[in-house]
Amino acid sequence: MKLRAYLPAAEPLDEGLPLAWVLFDARGVALREDTTVLSDIPRAEEVELILPATRVLFARLKLPRVNASTIRELLPFAVEDRLLADPAQIHAVAGSTNELGETLVAVVDRAWLEAAVRLFASHGLRPSHGYSESALLAGGKADWHAVLRGDHGFLVDDEGVAVSFDRSAGGELPLALRVAVDEANERGDRPREIRLHADGDARLPDLQRWSEQASVTFTAGSRWSELAKEPAPRNALDLLRDVAMPSGSRASRLVPRAALVLVAIIAFLQLAFTAVDAWRLQRTHDALVARQEAVFRTAFPEAKVIVDPELQLARNLADLKRSRGLAAEDDFLAQATRAAKEFPAGAKSLAYANGRLEARP
Repeated sequence: MKLRAYLPAAEPLDEGLPLAWVLFDARGVALREDTTVLSDIPRAEEVELILPATRVLFARLKLPRVNASTIRELLPFAVEDRLLADPAQIHAVAGSTNELGETLVAVVDRAWLEAAVRLFASHGLRPSHGYSESALLAGGKADWHAVLRGDHGFLVDDEGVAVSFDRSAGGELPLALRVAVDEANERGDRPREIRLHADGDARLPDLQRWSEQASVTFTAGSRWSELAKEPAPRNALDLLRDVAMPSGSRASRLVPRAALVLVAIIAFLQLAFTAVDAWRLQRTHDALVARQEAVFRTAFPEAKVIVDPELQLARNLADLKRSRGLAAEDDFLAQATRAAKEFPAGAKSLAYANGRLEARP
């Protein structure tokens, strides 16, 4: 079963706040729904959080073509100018890229989101996914939606981008709606129709008046309470992506990012030092080989080709010893050779001990 919980926009989140929730079976059919405190929410194998649109900001950015891990590191800084927020305090998630090369980015206050996850975890609920409530209305083509509440609401375009707005007491078209439509017109994405969905006891405005003011057709839609049960699209931005999970959850078993960075730095330094040491040893080896060749050429200037100075030097030395009646390696034979020269008449016995040879006539 899957539990979907709708987070309030309150700050800070408190376990005493009433939460709306829906419990689905494996087929996605709603079994139960209610609004209770967190301690009374039923348990389920999968927990999904729906974030209020007022807590999620969207931006379309042209990002560099780098790998996904680099994009995750750059996102908070990429949206810094748009939101005037400290990159360390925001959680940004990148979505798909459109034909113009613009990537959809969703931004949430990191502390608020992590506090919500910890709050659920403290009651044995491990959220696995999180979506903006605007994602439940995405997927149309020039067919936008707006959810109306008492004194505010939010607009949703085809990509699930939400724009929050305040409703005026006089029933005028909210300025945020007019600006959003004008910006879409500049991008070539002007909507043909905007459906208005009422949440709770919210009333619809004068549809004809809003249509004339925005030059876009506004129509009455469905009840938001029913639309809020729809599954999120597969390409919806998962706002819990890369969010640190409390101890005991799946994500907490992963090595912290700082530790991974430290391990990578250590590995890089180790490889660098190994490479430098190998280069130093190779340079010393080359110098020794060059010295060997120089000594060999000094001793044997007639040599034309030097392949292995050490081996060739040993062979030439052995040849010189043999040519002068000296054994190349065996000291006993060398002393015996000298004794034979000193006693041409011959010796009856030889005694060899401790490297000393004695010849007795």
